Amino acid sequence: MKKNLSLKILVLIVSMLIWMQQMFLKNHTQKIFVPILFENIPEDLIVMNDDNLNISLSLEGRGMDILFFKIAQPFYKLNAKDFRYGKNIIELQEENLEYPQRIKIDLKAMNYTGFDWIMLDRLVTKTKPIQLKYASTKDEDFFYKNKILTNEVKVKLKGPLSLLNEIKKIETQKISKKMLRDGKVKVSLIKPVGKVEFENNDIVFDVLQKKIITKTISLIPVKFPINENISIIPQKVSIMVRGPEDIVNKLDKRKISAHIEINKAKSNDFVDIKFDIPTGVKLIDHTPQKIQIIRND
Repeated sequence: MKKNLSLKILVLIVSMLIWMQQMFLKNHTQKIFVPILFENIPEDLIVMNDDNLNISLSLEGRGMDILFFKIAQPFYKLNAKDFRYGKNIIELQEENLEYPQRIKIDLKAMNYTGFDWIMLDRLVTKTKPIQLKYASTKDEDFFYKNKILTNEVKVKLKGPLSLLNEIKKIETQKISKKMLRDGKVKVSLIKPVGKVEFENNDIVFDVLQKKIITKTISLIPVKFPINENISIIPQKVSIMVRGPEDIVNKLDKRKISAHIEINKAKSNDFVDIKFDIPTGVKLIDHTPQKIQIIRND
Protein backbone atom coordinates (compact mmCIF):
# COMPACT_ATOMS: atom_id res chain seq x y z
CA MET A 1 0.00 0.00 0.00
CA LYS A 2 2.88 2.34 0.87
CA LYS A 3 4.51 1.43 -2.46
CA ASN A 4 1.37 2.47 -4.36
CA LEU A 5 1.18 5.78 -2.44
CA SER A 6 4.82 6.58 -3.21
CA LEU A 7 4.20 5.82 -6.88
CA LYS A 8 1.18 8.13 -6.97
CA ILE A 9 3.19 10.95 -5.38
CA LEU A 10 6.00 10.45 -7.91
CA VAL A 11 3.53 10.56 -10.81
CA LEU A 12 2.01 13.76 -9.38
CA ILE A 13 5.42 15.44 -9.06
CA VAL A 14 6.40 14.46 -12.62
CA SER A 15 3.07 15.78 -13.92
CA MET A 16 3.59 19.11 -12.15
CA LEU A 17 7.11 19.43 -13.54
CA ILE A 18 5.85 18.78 -17.08
CA TRP A 19 3.06 21.32 -16.60
CA MET A 20 5.48 23.95 -15.24
CA GLN A 21 7.85 23.33 -18.13
CA GLN A 22 5.06 23.89 -20.59
CA MET A 23 3.96 27.06 -18.79
CA PHE A 24 7.49 28.47 -18.67
CA LEU A 25 8.46 27.59 -22.24
CA LYS A 26 5.13 28.25 -23.91
CA ASN A 27 4.38 31.74 -25.25
CA HIS A 28 1.79 33.80 -23.34
CA THR A 29 0.14 37.19 -23.68
CA GLN A 30 -0.32 38.99 -20.38
CA LYS A 31 -1.19 42.46 -19.10
CA ILE A 32 0.85 43.88 -16.23
CA PHE A 33 1.19 47.31 -14.61
CA VAL A 34 4.40 49.23 -13.93
CA PRO A 35 4.86 52.45 -11.90
CA ILE A 36 5.99 55.79 -13.29
CA LEU A 37 9.26 57.24 -11.98
CA PHE A 38 9.55 61.02 -12.46
CA GLU A 39 12.93 62.67 -12.84
CA ASN A 40 14.08 66.27 -13.30
CA ILE A 41 10.85 67.81 -11.98
CA PRO A 42 11.35 71.61 -11.75
CA GLU A 43 12.08 72.60 -8.14
CA ASP A 44 9.14 75.01 -7.96
CA LEU A 45 6.56 72.46 -9.20
CA ILE A 46 4.96 69.32 -7.76
CA VAL A 47 3.04 66.47 -9.45
CA MET A 48 -0.56 66.31 -8.21
CA ASN A 49 -2.06 63.20 -9.88
CA ASP A 50 0.70 60.63 -9.39
CA ASP A 51 -1.20 58.56 -6.81
CA ASN A 52 -1.76 55.10 -8.29
CA LEU A 53 -0.68 56.42 -11.68
CA ASN A 54 0.70 53.41 -13.57
CA ILE A 55 1.45 52.25 -17.08
CA SER A 56 -0.48 49.27 -18.46
CA LEU A 57 1.66 46.92 -20.58
CA SER A 58 0.45 44.17 -22.88
CA LEU A 59 3.32 41.65 -23.19
CA GLU A 60 3.95 38.53 -25.23
CA GLY A 61 6.72 36.07 -24.45
CA ARG A 62 7.62 32.81 -22.82
CA GLY A 63 6.19 32.29 -19.39
CA MET A 64 9.72 32.24 -17.95
CA ASP A 65 10.60 35.59 -19.53
CA ILE A 66 7.39 37.22 -18.33
CA LEU A 67 8.11 35.95 -14.80
CA PHE A 68 11.66 37.34 -14.91
CA PHE A 69 10.27 40.64 -16.26
CA LYS A 70 8.00 40.96 -13.20
CA ILE A 71 10.80 40.01 -10.79
CA ALA A 72 13.01 42.72 -12.31
CA GLN A 73 10.51 45.39 -11.09
CA PRO A 74 10.32 47.40 -14.30
CA PHE A 75 9.24 51.06 -14.35
CA TYR A 76 8.51 53.83 -16.82
CA LYS A 77 11.00 56.70 -16.57
CA LEU A 78 9.39 60.05 -17.27
CA ASN A 79 11.68 63.05 -17.78
CA ALA A 80 9.83 66.09 -16.47
CA LYS A 81 12.42 68.80 -17.16
CA ASP A 82 10.16 70.51 -19.70
CA PHE A 83 6.97 70.25 -17.61
CA ARG A 84 5.02 73.44 -16.96
CA TYR A 85 2.51 74.57 -14.36
CA GLY A 86 -0.89 73.04 -15.11
CA LYS A 87 -1.78 70.11 -17.38
CA ASN A 88 0.99 68.38 -19.36
CA ILE A 89 -0.02 65.94 -22.11
CA ILE A 90 2.34 62.95 -22.32
CA GLU A 91 2.97 60.55 -25.19
CA LEU A 92 4.36 57.20 -24.07
CA GLN A 93 7.56 55.97 -25.67
CA GLU A 94 8.88 52.42 -25.46
CA GLU A 95 12.49 53.51 -24.91
CA ASN A 96 11.48 55.01 -21.55
CA LEU A 97 10.45 51.61 -20.22
CA GLU A 98 13.27 50.46 -17.92
CA TYR A 99 13.93 46.70 -17.53
CA PRO A 100 16.87 44.33 -18.15
CA GLN A 101 17.26 44.04 -21.92
CA ARG A 102 18.40 40.43 -21.63
CA ILE A 103 14.78 39.53 -20.92
CA LYS A 104 13.16 38.72 -24.27
CA ILE A 105 9.61 40.02 -24.40
CA ASP A 106 7.46 41.54 -27.12
CA LEU A 107 5.68 44.75 -26.06
CA LYS A 108 2.29 44.78 -27.82
CA ALA A 109 0.73 47.88 -26.23
CA MET A 110 1.46 50.53 -23.61
CA ASN A 111 -1.16 52.84 -22.10
CA TYR A 112 -1.83 54.98 -19.05
CA THR A 113 -4.14 53.31 -16.53
CA GLY A 114 -5.92 56.57 -15.80
CA PHE A 115 -4.88 59.88 -17.34
CA ASP A 116 -2.76 60.66 -20.38
CA TRP A 117 -1.70 63.92 -18.78
CA ILE A 118 0.23 65.02 -15.71
CA MET A 119 -1.03 67.90 -13.54
CA LEU A 120 1.56 70.10 -11.86
CA ASP A 121 0.97 72.72 -9.17
CA ARG A 122 3.28 75.35 -7.79
CA LEU A 123 5.35 74.20 -4.81
CA VAL A 124 5.26 76.98 -2.21
CA THR A 125 5.94 77.64 1.47
CA LYS A 126 3.39 79.36 3.71
CA THR A 127 2.86 79.99 7.41
CA LYS A 128 -0.40 79.17 9.15
CA PRO A 129 -1.77 79.88 12.67
CA ILE A 130 -2.29 77.21 15.33
CA GLN A 131 -5.58 75.82 16.61
CA LEU A 132 -5.13 74.17 20.00
CA LYS A 133 -7.07 71.05 20.95
CA TYR A 134 -7.54 70.07 24.60
CA ALA A 135 -7.87 66.66 26.23
CA SER A 136 -10.74 67.83 28.46
CA THR A 137 -12.63 70.92 29.58
CA LYS A 138 -10.58 70.92 32.79
CA ASP A 139 -7.38 71.09 30.75
CA GLU A 140 -8.85 73.91 28.66
CA ASP A 141 -9.72 75.83 31.85
CA PHE A 142 -6.22 75.24 33.21
CA PHE A 143 -4.54 76.70 30.12
CA TYR A 144 -7.04 79.55 30.07
CA LYS A 145 -6.06 80.52 33.60
CA ASN A 146 -2.36 79.84 32.97
CA LYS A 147 -2.10 81.60 29.65
CA ILE A 148 -0.60 79.53 26.83
CA LEU A 149 1.21 81.86 24.44
CA THR A 150 0.19 81.07 20.85
CA ASN A 151 -0.19 84.51 19.27
CA GLU A 152 3.31 84.66 17.84
CA VAL A 153 3.57 80.96 16.99
CA LYS A 154 3.16 80.06 13.33
CA VAL A 155 3.62 76.79 11.48
CA LYS A 156 5.63 76.74 8.26
CA LEU A 157 4.18 74.43 5.58
CA LYS A 158 5.47 73.35 2.21
CA GLY A 159 3.21 71.93 -0.48
CA PRO A 160 1.00 72.62 -3.51
CA LEU A 161 -0.38 76.14 -3.70
CA SER A 162 -3.95 74.90 -4.23
CA LEU A 163 -3.85 72.83 -1.02
CA LEU A 164 -2.15 75.44 1.16
CA ASN A 165 -4.72 78.06 0.13
CA GLU A 166 -7.47 75.81 1.55
CA ILE A 167 -5.80 75.39 4.94
CA LYS A 168 -6.89 78.02 7.47
CA LYS A 169 -5.32 76.65 10.66
CA ILE A 170 -3.18 73.72 11.78
CA GLU A 171 -4.64 71.63 14.59
CA THR A 172 -2.55 70.20 17.40
CA GLN A 173 -2.84 66.94 19.25
CA LYS A 174 -4.98 67.14 22.38
CA ILE A 175 -2.96 68.74 25.14
CA SER A 176 -3.30 68.32 28.89
CA LYS A 177 -1.76 69.96 31.94
CA LYS A 178 0.24 66.75 32.48
CA MET A 179 2.31 67.73 29.43
CA LEU A 180 3.52 70.93 31.12
CA ARG A 181 7.26 70.87 31.81
CA ASP A 182 9.23 73.88 33.12
CA GLY A 183 6.66 76.34 31.84
CA LYS A 184 6.53 74.81 28.36
CA VAL A 185 4.29 72.39 26.45
CA LYS A 186 5.61 70.35 23.52
CA VAL A 187 2.80 69.48 21.11
CA SER A 188 2.66 67.36 17.95
CA LEU A 189 0.94 68.86 14.91
CA ILE A 190 -1.76 67.05 12.95
CA LYS A 191 -0.72 66.79 9.32
CA PRO A 192 -3.32 67.88 6.73
CA VAL A 193 -4.38 65.43 4.04
CA GLY A 194 -2.38 65.60 0.82
CA LYS A 195 1.13 66.53 -0.28
CA VAL A 196 1.81 68.91 2.60
CA GLU A 197 4.91 68.79 4.80
CA PHE A 198 5.76 70.57 8.05
CA GLU A 199 9.07 72.25 8.64
CA ASN A 200 8.79 70.78 12.17
CA ASN A 201 6.36 68.09 13.28
CA ASP A 202 6.35 69.35 16.88
CA ILE A 203 6.04 72.81 18.34
CA VAL A 204 6.80 74.17 21.80
CA PHE A 205 4.52 76.70 23.52
CA ASP A 206 5.43 78.87 26.48
CA VAL A 207 2.89 78.83 29.30
CA LEU A 208 2.68 81.97 31.42
CA GLN A 209 1.93 80.33 34.74
CA LYS A 210 0.51 82.46 37.52
CA LYS A 211 2.80 82.83 40.52
CA ILE A 212 1.51 80.86 43.51
CA ILE A 213 1.93 82.51 46.91
CA THR A 214 0.99 81.86 50.55
CA LYS A 215 -0.68 84.46 52.78
CA THR A 216 -1.87 84.63 56.38
CA ILE A 217 -5.09 86.51 57.11
CA SER A 218 -5.85 87.32 60.76
CA LEU A 219 -8.79 88.48 62.87
CA ILE A 220 -11.51 86.88 60.75
CA PRO A 221 -14.77 87.05 62.76
CA VAL A 222 -16.57 83.74 63.30
CA LYS A 223 -20.30 83.88 62.63
CA PHE A 224 -22.70 82.05 64.96
CA PRO A 225 -26.43 82.17 65.71
CA ILE A 226 -27.06 85.06 68.10
CA ASN A 227 -30.52 83.80 69.08
CA GLU A 228 -29.05 80.61 70.55
CA ASN A 229 -27.94 82.42 73.73
CA ILE A 230 -24.37 81.20 73.45
CA SER A 231 -20.86 82.57 73.54
CA ILE A 232 -17.86 81.31 71.60
CA ILE A 233 -14.16 81.29 72.38
CA PRO A 234 -12.36 82.67 70.49
CA GLN A 235 -14.54 84.90 68.33
CA LYS A 236 -11.89 85.50 65.67
CA VAL A 237 -9.51 83.18 63.78
CA SER A 238 -6.49 83.32 61.52
CA ILE A 239 -6.02 81.32 58.32
CA MET A 240 -3.22 80.52 55.92
CA VAL A 241 -4.16 80.26 52.24
CA ARG A 242 -2.32 79.47 49.03
CA GLY A 243 -3.19 80.37 45.43
CA PRO A 244 -2.48 82.57 42.39
CA GLU A 245 -0.73 85.80 43.33
CA ASP A 246 -3.27 88.10 41.66
CA ILE A 247 -6.15 86.52 43.63
CA VAL A 248 -4.48 85.95 47.01
CA ASN A 249 -3.07 89.49 47.20
CA LYS A 250 -6.60 90.89 47.08
CA LEU A 251 -7.86 88.75 49.94
CA ASP A 252 -8.48 90.22 53.39
CA LYS A 253 -10.67 89.39 56.39
CA ARG A 254 -13.70 90.99 54.73
CA LYS A 255 -13.57 88.55 51.81
CA ILE A 256 -13.26 85.40 53.94
CA SER A 257 -16.29 84.01 55.73
CA ALA A 258 -15.95 81.77 58.83
CA HIS A 259 -18.86 80.13 60.65
CA ILE A 260 -19.74 77.24 62.94
CA GLU A 261 -22.65 74.82 63.15
CA ILE A 262 -24.05 74.24 66.66
CA ASN A 263 -27.21 72.21 66.00
CA LYS A 264 -25.95 69.15 67.91
CA ALA A 265 -23.36 70.84 70.09
CA LYS A 266 -23.63 70.64 73.87
CA SER A 267 -22.43 73.12 76.46
CA ASN A 268 -18.65 73.65 76.36
CA ASP A 269 -18.37 71.56 73.17
CA PHE A 270 -15.61 72.23 70.66
CA VAL A 271 -16.82 72.40 67.01
CA ASP A 272 -15.17 72.65 63.62
CA ILE A 273 -14.89 75.90 61.73
CA LYS A 274 -16.29 76.21 58.21
CA PHE A 275 -14.73 78.63 55.71
CA ASP A 276 -15.97 80.15 52.45
CA ILE A 277 -12.91 80.85 50.29
CA PRO A 278 -12.75 82.13 46.67
CA THR A 279 -12.40 79.52 43.90
CA GLY A 280 -8.79 78.69 43.04
CA VAL A 281 -7.53 79.41 46.57
CA LYS A 282 -6.61 76.56 48.92
CA LEU A 283 -6.88 76.63 52.71
CA ILE A 284 -3.55 75.49 54.19
CA ASP A 285 -4.16 75.90 57.92
CA HIS A 286 -6.22 77.82 60.45
CA THR A 287 -5.80 78.83 64.11
CA PRO A 288 -7.45 77.72 66.29
CA GLN A 289 -8.52 74.38 64.88
CA LYS A 290 -11.83 74.39 66.78
CA ILE A 291 -14.14 76.87 68.51
CA GLN A 292 -15.51 76.33 72.04
CA ILE A 293 -19.23 76.84 72.57
CA ILE A 294 -20.45 78.13 75.95
CA ARG A 295 -24.18 78.10 76.56
CA ASN A 296 -25.49 80.98 78.68
CA ASP A 297 -28.26 79.16 80.61
